[in-house]
Amino acid sequence: MSESSSPGWPSPDRADDEHLARSLAAGNDPEALIRLLDRYSGRLYDYCHALLRDQESAAGALHDALLAAYAHVGRLAEPDRFRGWLYALVRNECLRRLQDPHRPTERHEAPEVEDMFLGAEERARQQDTRRMVHNALATLRGRERESLDLLLRHGLDVQEIAAVLAIDAQEAGDLVGDSRRRLDDALAAVVIARTGREDCPSVAAMVPDAQAPLPQQAAYKLIRHIQTCAVCTERRHRTVSTAGLLQVLPVAMMPADLRGHIISTATDPAYAGDLGAIARRAEPFDAWGWPLPAERSGHQGDDRRRGGPPRLWPAIAAAAAVIVLAVGAFLVVPGGSNDRTSAQGRPTGSPSAPDPSESPADPSESPSDTPTPTPTTSSPTPTPTPTTPTPTPTRTSRRPSPPPSSRPPVRGSLAVGSCSMADEDQESCSFTVTAVNGPVIWSITGGSVRAAPGGGRLDRGESATVTALRPNGPCEPGSGTVSFSPNGVASVSWSCQED
Repeated sequence: MSESSSPGWPSPDRADDEHLARSLAAGNDPEALIRLLDRYSGRLYDYCHALLRDQESAAGALHDALLAAYAHVGRLAEPDRFRGWLYALVRNECLRRLQDPHRPTERHEAPEVEDMFLGAEERARQQDTRRMVHNALATLRGRERESLDLLLRHGLDVQEIAAVLAIDAQEAGDLVGDSRRRLDDALAAVVIARTGREDCPSVAAMVPDAQAPLPQQAAYKLIRHIQTCAVCTERRHRTVSTAGLLQVLPVAMMPADLRGHIISTATDPAYAGDLGAIARRAEPFDAWGWPLPAERSGHQGDDRRRGGPPRLWPAIAAAAAVIVLAVGAFLVVPGGSNDRTSAQGRPTGSPSAPDPSESPADPSESPSDTPTPTPTTSSPTPTPTPTTPTPTPTRTSRRPSPPPSSRPPVRGSLAVGSCSMADEDQESCSFTVTAVNGPVIWSITGGSVRAAPGGGRLDRGESATVTALRPNGPCEPGSGTVSFSPNGVASVSWSCQED
């Protein structure tokens, strides 16, 4: 899982996912669909909204994607990868809507899920931090922001991100690692521009106005300066935590009756036609049961039901009246922005930054230029008949054996070392991670001890070095851990000189 957590999102593991996927595929558990919604609807709605930046479109995309999952889950050859498969279906549905030539130019962004326990002063600090994070995110490209959103907020590992973005696992490891380093640097520049002027005259010279958004060229200069300045480097290690800062990002509030409409469409015979059409629209799938990316599958934007579910609009119209912030993991819009966003412009007063809805549809950023798994021909999903009390589309009972070149699973694991810091003058220590039993796509996912960003691909027997950092402040003996994906926890300890 990721090193940050998002409010209200449960943390299912692979065993939970596999059990849920098998229950849905068997079709004999009436509670399985409800468990799916309990576990994933909130986080997937936030992901839809980050891509589409419109609450109606996000609601419609989630509705159709979850019903497609309900119809096609029997195709999934690896049920333990159910979570990534859901995100891939959701992303495909969002891409189809982004490519629709009839997509409305005016968007109504969703209200955020608010923390009711925040006081006025804490909320003001939160808004200020969001502006700084937004400033840093603006230095990243669309797919870089999306990969970090999936890693740090949604808790996907590198291999899952590769599957969702339909790219090679090594490319995903490089993308996540490079994006994380760039965001670490950008956040350090933004924070030090705001807080480091008194300690370092060079910062004051480069950043005349500490309260204004940091221009990108100034951010790049400040990043280079931090790398060579002992004072700014020490401040960076003491005050900047990427995962901690990203926790302030708002979460999009899902319309209240969306869950009910998904359940109705799945179970009410009156919606049998809609269910069958949604299931067919999600095709084709590859030999492993993963949806082919929308850019490659030949779907036309106007070949789908546009907008959200028909009985959802009254709730959405009511919610539009209380919009507070533009929400999205790829773009943080400070409070006070307009609640309507044109596809040609941005809200008044919002810092200029790339539109997150452009990221997956941008040809230079899209997965269309990457290798695609070999497609397999599948028969259309039959439309459930109105006479069936709980219409469940027929699922593929037999799957072809996946070709060797199609989405091979990574079979290796990590062997993780440990390290210690002997005295109070030692602020870091290093240990190795080694791939055993096969190649590994790895990343640092959290733990109680800070570690320098790391991750990528290791072939069998290959090692990489990870640096752990002692906690800030006066030296007090202690210990902690650094955790990794796909497995492994490193022990780190530190001691101090006796008085």
